[in-house]
Amino acid sequence: MRPPPTLTLRPVRASFSVGGFPFAVDPQLTAAETTIFWRPDVLPTVIPLVPTSIEGARPLAIDDLYARTVERVSASGHYVVVHLDSGDLRLLLTGPADQPLAAALPLNDDLPIRATAALRLWARMAERPNQQEGPPALTRQRRDRLVLMVRALDGHLAEASYRDIAEALFGVRRIERDTWKTSSLRDQTIRLVRGSVALMRAGYRRLLRGR
Repeated sequence: MRPPPTLTLRPVRASFSVGGFPFAVDPQLTAAETTIFWRPDVLPTVIPLVPTSIEGARPLAIDDLYARTVERVSASGHYVVVHLDSGDLRLLLTGPADQPLAAALPLNDDLPIRATAALRLWARMAERPNQQEGPPALTRQRRDRLVLMVRALDGHLAEASYRDIAEALFGVRRIERDTWKTSSLRDQTIRLVRGSVALMRAGYRRLLRGR
């Protein structure tokens, strides 16, 4: 079985037609076509692989994963995204792949997520059935609330009042059923606006952890 081809991204070049500033990715690609390389401290499903002298540790033969991969080499290491039907595996090698490696799992709140990702990699390397769940996904309820938060943020940034935002989100008829000052929808609208502002101010990173 021949392994799928590996795509290695070329170094970013400056575009002098736009002032000489380089793009991180090709601006002509859509979001669905663009591979994002995340740092492990931002996305906990990225598996840091470090050289080790522990007996029995093995090197990583990327071609033996039999999957399409996208790679990028930077000052912080060798990033590899392995595209699988069960979800992407994201690796960061801080040393040569042909040396014995170990998965670095920091003892923090993200340890369960990192351990699950590491077990998915191990199952792929050992050619065993993957019994681990993929990356954490948002619940349907959480996704629906995020939609409301984004719409509420649009209204807030346009300097709309809480009542105007509530009417756009829930409809005029529902708002008119109760006295506005004591309405539960008023309280809900205020929470949506405050929550959306918090997301805008870097709180969106929690979404990467399924929160």
